[in-house]
Amino acid sequence: MFAQQEASVVLNTSTFTYRDGYLISNPFDAKYDRDGWLWILGESRESNPNLFGDKRIIIQRFDGANFFTLNIPNTSDEKIKDGLFFKHEKGLYLKLFYKASSAKIYHIDTQTLKFSPVDAYNTLKKEFIISKEYETGDTTRLLITSKNKLYSAEIDDLQLKFIDSLSFNGPVEQPLLSEVSSTDQFSIVKLSFNKELLLLDSQGKIKKKLSKSDFITKDGAHFYPSDIQNFLEVNNQYYYYLEDYENVFKYQNGQFIEVPKTGEYHQLNRDLVFNTDFTKAYTKKNVGDYSEFKLYNFTSFKPKLHTTLEYKNFSTTAYKKLGKDLVILNDEKLSVYIFNNTKVKTFLKGKSVRAIQQLHESTYMVSSDEDGFYLIDVEADTAQKINFSLHEKDFSINHARDIVIEYDNMLIGNLNSLFTLNSSFDISQDKMLDIAAEEMIKIKDTIFTTGQGDFIYKYSINENKHTKIPNSNTFQVKEFATDGETLYATSSQGLFEYRNGRVQIHSFENEDAKNLLSIHYSDNYGVLVSSKQGELYGFNTTTKKLDFIYDDYFNAAIVGMVEDDNNNLWLNTHVGIVSFNPATKKILRYGLKDGLYELEGNQYSTYKDSHGNIFMGSSNGLSFFNLRKLSKKRIDVQPRFSSISFFNSEKNRWEINTSPQFLNNTKEIVLPSEYRRFSVNTSVFESLNPQDVNYRFRLLNEGIESEWYATFPGKELLYANLAPGKYTLQLEALDSSNTKLGETLELTVISEQVFYKTWWFISLIVFTIIGVLIYLFNQYKIKQDLFAKNELALNEAMVKNNMMLEIHHRIKNNLQIVSGFLELQMAGSDDKFLKSVLENSQGRIESIAGIHELLYHTDNENNVAVKENVERIITYYKKLFLFSIEYEVDIDSSIMGIDQLTPFSILFNELISNSNKHAFERIDHPKITIRFHKNKNVYAFEYFDNGDFKTENNNANTMGMRIITMMNKQLKGRLSIKKDNHFHLTMFFPING
Repeated sequence: MFAQQEASVVLNTSTFTYRDGYLISNPFDAKYDRDGWLWILGESRESNPNLFGDKRIIIQRFDGANFFTLNIPNTSDEKIKDGLFFKHEKGLYLKLFYKASSAKIYHIDTQTLKFSPVDAYNTLKKEFIISKEYETGDTTRLLITSKNKLYSAEIDDLQLKFIDSLSFNGPVEQPLLSEVSSTDQFSIVKLSFNKELLLLDSQGKIKKKLSKSDFITKDGAHFYPSDIQNFLEVNNQYYYYLEDYENVFKYQNGQFIEVPKTGEYHQLNRDLVFNTDFTKAYTKKNVGDYSEFKLYNFTSFKPKLHTTLEYKNFSTTAYKKLGKDLVILNDEKLSVYIFNNTKVKTFLKGKSVRAIQQLHESTYMVSSDEDGFYLIDVEADTAQKINFSLHEKDFSINHARDIVIEYDNMLIGNLNSLFTLNSSFDISQDKMLDIAAEEMIKIKDTIFTTGQGDFIYKYSINENKHTKIPNSNTFQVKEFATDGETLYATSSQGLFEYRNGRVQIHSFENEDAKNLLSIHYSDNYGVLVSSKQGELYGFNTTTKKLDFIYDDYFNAAIVGMVEDDNNNLWLNTHVGIVSFNPATKKILRYGLKDGLYELEGNQYSTYKDSHGNIFMGSSNGLSFFNLRKLSKKRIDVQPRFSSISFFNSEKNRWEINTSPQFLNNTKEIVLPSEYRRFSVNTSVFESLNPQDVNYRFRLLNEGIESEWYATFPGKELLYANLAPGKYTLQLEALDSSNTKLGETLELTVISEQVFYKTWWFISLIVFTIIGVLIYLFNQYKIKQDLFAKNELALNEAMVKNNMMLEIHHRIKNNLQIVSGFLELQMAGSDDKFLKSVLENSQGRIESIAGIHELLYHTDNENNVAVKENVERIITYYKKLFLFSIEYEVDIDSSIMGIDQLTPFSILFNELISNSNKHAFERIDHPKITIRFHKNKNVYAFEYFDNGDFKTENNNANTMGMRIITMMNKQLKGRLSIKKDNHFHLTMFFPING
């Protein structure tokens, strides 16, 4: 007999490095604020590694998936050697320790991210040497020492209030303090230099020095402890561990009285660090090069080990809620551990489970493929191999398969035989039959059995006789099911139905017979049939057709199913266990993170007992779900923005806004016409593994429906070059089964129109033209009417033409100035990556400038010939890249307006730039083919080269491909790219949008 361990804790881990934005190499301290942000203080990894002890100190805020860096307050020339955070009711305090002076404290408003020096503390006289901070409820207090006194003070925002003081017997050079043992009612502090213990009340006043008479042993003796090792709270009473006494001392009426028979766990309890309600605790112990972190549940002096972790020594730790999460910071790595409790038990780990049947209240008989039969007890958490006997001698049954319970007897089968046993597991020899019994089912007093490639047998229990069902060996039975009257089976030829000696085999239009897998009868849902691709059907016994019910998200084979007492269907699949309610469509998926020992389920091994418990077998154990205790808690979280970034016109700069005050109050942002771009980051700010939360998003334009797009934690959502209009960004968080978490997150985005396309600018132009016409008319009205009319029309056309030409000329000049700036930036930089980025940007600007250049030199100020524009871009790249490329250009005489030509030129620029840079490194005769034709109401554009493209260069996540996708969307086109050794793009988009 061996015990089974309940998988009560599942540990999920996520690790972050500089690649994820974590920029601290030596963390000093880390602490969570009240909004769920983790604040980290430490040395920046970007500091000069050769400058020992003179590193740049930064603060990073972490939302669970994203990092945001803050600069610490200006400390002039003072060098920081260490620092820490401590809490305030409305934020945090930052305490910085300097090499050449005493510490300074800064208040952090965690809503606005504003740092303010606590001058009331920072300007104290030099006689104040050491301070120790502690918390009492929501109040933050300080104990401050000088050479002659101890001061008790309260710190609130930027104020420091002195409450009480105590003079020392004489000057003390190093008036050190130990850690403060603080409760809501009183606090105790030890003066390390003279080992005196002081008692402070809840208001921070020094009540007294503790004396020998305040400590009483169980024998009534008095003593004075040299140290208070730990304290804890049980049933609203405070208890202390003092010196070497095993029992605890209860604080009562101002005295500490030993409590007998409380020393059972004293050695461990002395080392525990408790949470605020004393239900969780932990210890940290160095073991060689590693620290061992042990988490405990705590009840009435009794710690129970919850889980154990190991990490490198000298690491910094933090947690949001002890027992739910833990953050470990070491060197340049931040690891987040999430503790998930589960009620799933696993029996027979490492064994392939075949069948389960209940024997008594909590005991069950289980067969395994290679290891025989076992008796498990779900209450005692034990499993014992069953030894069979025949004529009082041990009898071995190999290749165990199915089990049927018949009153006090059990029928079990294997590949070749059917056995009948009594309750003592003795085999009845006169009921041993040489018939295949891999799969069995009981209908009234008849047992139906079958095996691989064998007949289906009918065994009469009462008559102890068996017969074959004729021709049943012509197909392979996969699994049996029954409604009590009819025998059903999935088989290699279809669904088998047998009743009153009549055999029918049904095939279906919507599912191939070879894909049918498991079958089960349910009182509520009838005959259920599953497939290898994860479909679940109901077999309509009237129409003899399969009605679709469910499709597995991962298309995983469903190898077993059973209905629980709440009408939920439990499905055993190849990628975990699914609970599905056909009425509500609610789906819960259980995987490794929920306590499963093995994801891939076994066929035949799904079972529900008389208590409603669910058993699911796998090739690596048996999962037991006690549905009365199992609580698949809904993850009650709400996604939130952790950053919103856009160009602030008032401040004329790009801003990354991460303050909770801004994020909570901002429902709408406005993008200026010259910088229509924004980005957001999101998180759920809960004790969840980021990998367990998925996101989807979409951008709606004036309420027009749009597809949802998937993204992942830590991924910034960026939109650029938005067309003018009003948009709504919608974002949703999903769990691992794609169930929505919380409410939809929304942000309204207003993208402003370019000024020369706004109504007021157009109105101004119109009024100007009208004024000119009136003036001209008054000047020449004395002339002949016909001449005046012709002259007016001529002037009007000339004004319009000159105006548009001037606009195009100025736009082109401005773009060329920007291009020139980029050229200067490239010339002055040695950074190849920066040069590449600037070169790409210059090419895009040149492509737009070329449009306006062509418009300036054409008679039609609104339209440009596509061929002329394409040839101009090709000429630009021939000058930029010196190697010879053959261009085959087949473009008709199509002309295009500027609204379409601009995105098309940007798209074409990206294609030709990508080909020149990446396609022809190993090509002797490079060639690019360009075709553009008008076909009825659409333009057909085709671009391909004979280059050798790498996979990553054609990845949809590269900047070039994202720009191509965006421009295609702006053109409302249909885009296709053939993924072979060469690059081949085909695009169709409507004429005039």
